[in-house]
Amino acid sequence: MSRFLRAAALDSAKALGNPYSPRPFSGVLLASSLPSAAGHLGLVRARPGLRDLNALLNPEAFLLDATHALGAVALRHQPFSGGVIRQLRGFTPQLHAQAEAAGDYETAHASRLFMAMADAEEGRFDDCLGTLALLVGANPGNPFPRICAAAVYDLLTRVDDSDRWLAGVPEALVPRPRDHNCFHHALVAATLGGAPGAVAGSRGQVASAALLFIVEKLWGSSFDGEISVFKKVLITALLNRAVKTRLDDDIALPSVMKLLRDGSEPREPAVFHTAPGTEAYVLSASQALLSSVFLREPPLYGERVREAMRVAERDLGRAIAEKDTAAAADLRLVLALLAARDGLFQEALDRYNEAARDDPSDARPRWLAEVLCAFASRKEESDRLDAIHERLAGRSPDDGDVALMALTEELVVAVSLGGVPYPFKEGCRSAMRVVVGAAGSRVDAALVSALRDKKMSIVERLELRATRAFLYAGMSSALQVKECKGKDGGSATATK
Repeated sequence: MSRFLRAAALDSAKALGNPYSPRPFSGVLLASSLPSAAGHLGLVRARPGLRDLNALLNPEAFLLDATHALGAVALRHQPFSGGVIRQLRGFTPQLHAQAEAAGDYETAHASRLFMAMADAEEGRFDDCLGTLALLVGANPGNPFPRICAAAVYDLLTRVDDSDRWLAGVPEALVPRPRDHNCFHHALVAATLGGAPGAVAGSRGQVASAALLFIVEKLWGSSFDGEISVFKKVLITALLNRAVKTRLDDDIALPSVMKLLRDGSEPREPAVFHTAPGTEAYVLSASQALLSSVFLREPPLYGERVREAMRVAERDLGRAIAEKDTAAAADLRLVLALLAARDGLFQEALDRYNEAARDDPSDARPRWLAEVLCAFASRKEESDRLDAIHERLAGRSPDDGDVALMALTEELVVAVSLGGVPYPFKEGCRSAMRVVVGAAGSRVDAALVSALRDKKMSIVERLELRATRAFLYAGMSSALQVKECKGKDGGSATATK
């Protein structure tokens, strides 16, 4: 078993203090030990000549990935990104053909609409709009593809096209198409895909759509569920205030008093609160809200990851031609991270092996390859790398190497979003703890960096400190996993 997973298998109390988890909080005033220039972004920023790559990779994108991983663990939902989307794209054409052959056109239509929204999330807008146009052509009376297309065009700042698609929606079927869930879903999807309007003129629309999904899941039945009414009120009020102070738009925010007045009567559609799978909407909505309203930067999804890989590959070729071995080593680490984020684990491992081969004295690629293999269920390769690493007395985060710690944490986040399912399953507590620790540490480092802004108001500082306290409480809750005995006397895991 690799040293990486041995460290991850510590008890909950120890997990909060091990090198792969955020350091224990002292109130809400802890200063992070990680330098702001650490991690893969630091490798790129250290080379101003990498202008295009510097423009594509930014702190906001890395922060969004960390919050995405944290939210996915909290909801126990594997994100639809990286290798997961690639697998879906591979077998859905066969499912479509089977459904149509069986005369089940409704299922075929719904699955194509789902994949169109997946294309939007990945930034493949031409593919998304092409599929929606085909669906409209096949069934002109169905208003939902039109509504989705109008929302995507809205965020692509093609307002005339948006209005044209909405004009074809029968008012008798959908009186207010911009208030329909399909419109909101498509707004969220296009925001994740990096549509320009999401961080510019349509931020209010995105905020309204995202809050709708978040609040509906949170308040589906006011006095039921695992979250207390007090926490629901607090979360909703904080979200409302945070959104309102960051938007010039006059948008309708969820009314806490109305939510309370609704009492225990579930609102429509009640299925959204209780049905399995709706966590995906909440996770996407949370990311869209952070991206559009709070950070005003697109996330590192789909086509943006691949564009960054193409640019980094070009820069690597230049570094090799110029015999700049240090730059080549760093760029291989960046390329490995991006490949892992896109679910291309073998390609990421190949990059690490190339870096280790070119400079055997550099311990970083061997250690990171071991981490990758441990998460990607490549036990034999992980054990082999572990043995080599120990024989060469290579560095590890256990030795207090904060730069390698940051690289490790970012890789853990990337692999978890790239398609590894284990961190999101109740029984895989070791993987869950590692992801929570790594992602939480990156989020905390960003919050600490923000607190260093001397121009920040007292109210903003209090908000950030409250956010850090809420973050730590949520992480502690996610890590409270205990061993229990099954009926046969064997071990099992359960959450408290």
